[in-house]
Order: sequence, then structure tokens, then C-alpha cells
Amino acid sequence: MDFKLQAFGSFLHWLTLIVLCIMPVVLAYVIYRLGGLPGAIARSRNHPQAEAINICGWMGIITLVLWPLALIWAYLAPGKPLTGGAAAGANDTALIAQLQDARRRLAAIEGRLPQQQRAGG
Repeated sequence: MDFKLQAFGSFLHWLTLIVLCIMPVVLAYVIYRLGGLPGAIARSRNHPQAEAINICGWMGIITLVLWPLALIWAYLAPGKPLTGGAAAGANDTALIAQLQDARRRLAAIEGRLPQQQRAGG
């Protein structure tokens, strides 16, 4: 059996050595960036609990359970509704107006029904 890549033998040895030396560095960098990500997001959003989120993010890298929670926590601001804050106020008035209009139309339809049908018969 003839090994076709024997001419590349020393190159492949060096390539393997480089990959084995670089991969731990790249892995450590990825872990470092992921561990600090929830805290960085919380600080950029001026979250009042940014330090706690940062600690939770680093503990989450170790436990793998807290990290997604820290990421979600970084996006949630205490005291603000989850619907988007001030933008939801403009939507609320339009929805209330539509609801009131629907109530008026329903009352008009009920007024046109005979008395027997309105009683549930």
C-alpha cells in the first residue's frame, strides 16, 4: 500500500502542531468573549443591575445554565413593560379607540335583535 501524502509529511506535521497550538488560544478567546457578553450588553443598555448580570454571565460559562438567563436579563429593564415602553403608549390609544368602536357596533347589533333572542332563547 502506497501512502500518497508522504511528500507532504513534514508539512502536515507542522500544520498539526500549529493547529494544536492555536486552537486552545482561540477557544479561550471565545470563552472570554461569551462570558463577558451579557455584562457588556447590560452596560451598553445602562441596566441598573449590570454588575450582577456580568457575574451571572461568568458563572453561566462555568455552569452552562446561568448564561442564557444572564443574556435575557441583560435585555430586560426593571420597571419597564415588555411591550417596548413608550412606543406601546401610542399603540394603546389606537387599540382602545378600536375597542370602543367595536363595543358601539355590538350594542347597535344587539339593539336590533328581537327581545326573545337577547334573552338567550
